[in-house]
Amino acid sequence: MQKVEIKELWKVCTGYLVGSFALIQFANIAVPYYEIEQYIGINSDELMRVLFISLPIGLIFVLTLTYVLKSKGIISNKNVLEKISNNEGSYKQKIAVIPFANLNKDEQGAFLVDGIVEDLITEFSMIKEIEILSRQSCFDFRDKSYSMEQFKTDFNLDYVVSGSIRIIDDRIRISAELSEINEGNVIWANKYDRVKEDIFDIQDEIVRKITISLIGEIELSSLERAKRKPTENMNSYECLLKGKELHHRFTKEANEESLKVLDLSIEADKNNSQAYAWKACALGQAYGRGYKENTDELITEIISNINKAVELNNNDFEAHRMLAEVHLSLHDFEKALNHGSKAFQLNPNDPRVTSVYGEILIRTNDIEKGINLLEKAYELDPIPQGQTTSDRRLYALLTGYYLSNDSLKCKELIDKVTEIDFKSWLLAADIFESNNESYQTESWFKKGINQFKDLDFDLEVDRFHLNNDELKNNLIKKAEIHLN
Repeated sequence: MQKVEIKELWKVCTGYLVGSFALIQFANIAVPYYEIEQYIGINSDELMRVLFISLPIGLIFVLTLTYVLKSKGIISNKNVLEKISNNEGSYKQKIAVIPFANLNKDEQGAFLVDGIVEDLITEFSMIKEIEILSRQSCFDFRDKSYSMEQFKTDFNLDYVVSGSIRIIDDRIRISAELSEINEGNVIWANKYDRVKEDIFDIQDEIVRKITISLIGEIELSSLERAKRKPTENMNSYECLLKGKELHHRFTKEANEESLKVLDLSIEADKNNSQAYAWKACALGQAYGRGYKENTDELITEIISNINKAVELNNNDFEAHRMLAEVHLSLHDFEKALNHGSKAFQLNPNDPRVTSVYGEILIRTNDIEKGINLLEKAYELDPIPQGQTTSDRRLYALLTGYYLSNDSLKCKELIDKVTEIDFKSWLLAADIFESNNESYQTESWFKKGINQFKDLDFDLEVDRFHLNNDELKNNLIKKAEIHLN
């Protein structure tokens, strides 16, 4: 037996003996005083004999159970315990679910395999007691050919979930395992051979077993699948996964095809709330990237699909996230805050949720908490889906630090930005000027003078979505001074 195991068993033994001694003392006093004999049928002497016989047997049982649980990885390892101790109990174990191997080796099966893995990531993200790396970062492990060592170092991971999937007709075979990333030890593993209709039960079991292995047997209200199961119809589910996969390609052609497939998902099951939510997301992508003409009808269709998703399932975090974004863009900060808070309660680890909620909070006078959430989004998902740089995350953070009047942090963020946008350019210039810091000779400032001089300043500043008319008007005047 290893030294660490002896040490831990000794701690358990000591605790058990102290507890046993206290129990004996309590029984010796309480039994005669409260005349417990009439209720349990034995006197104090007989009770003491039972305790003296049973407690040593109980010690053997407890030590055996502790050793078995430790050897199977159900009791957290030493490294994690040290992290928890060093962080005063606030440490959350960080895991990544890397893409599962597609044993079918076909494109048709690939979207289903990746969709199932994406759903697993979403399920883990709803558990407040752990942190899960974003889908984009997890799938980058495959797309960018990371080494495991590099992946671990870049994202400071504790555990990795991996596996494989094979789909044969109406059956699905899934192998999954949880590995401790520092030592490479497999903590938990299992294989499933079921019909495809059992996929939700399989996902639930994988998430539950892994979560128990990491943080123990706790009450996980977030694992109440009935609140989130999108559909009983496998055709609708497969179309949903296909639609999501096409959406993630970020091209006009894929977007159009995504909308067609999501309509098929809705046609197969008109109560599939996620199909409506993702249709709204695809329409929003078309709106934001110019794939469709930006009309009032398009906005109405987006909002209609989001509202339908919420109507069907008020626990759909995707819908609440999108409604938060819509209301933020409309400057309805109260509704944005309500839906952002709801989305965050449902899924506190999704970087899209933490990002939009953070953006809302910095505009509603909870700047410190908002910045913390934006930093978390940056950590979990430094390069969002559809982006090639971290600029989008940095723009949001710069806005937060601008509103907190932290010029040093703003300067640090500007140095990290690949291509500065108008908002960041104007906010940086304003905060440096307010703090009597030189900026006119900086390359980013001189480049912006040429790049942004022809913009409609009123419209562009309105897109900052600031909850402060005085600040907004001041920034418009600053833009006119610099660029006219």
